[in-house]
Amino acid sequence: MTRYRGAGKEDLKQKFNYFGAMAIPIAFVNGLFFGGYALRKIRQYWEGGPMD
Repeated sequence: MTRYRGAGKEDLKQKFNYFGAMAIPIAFVNGLFFGGYALRKIRQYWEGGPMD
């Protein structure tokens, strides 16, 4: 059952969700950024000082 009387074709076409498609790449980039930041902080603590 379609929402509108003459929109049988329109309902079959699925809308592309841009936010859902971007969620995984953004999470991946955030993981790289915060992971690299955490590794730097751990290494600085381990070696005893800011060496970057």
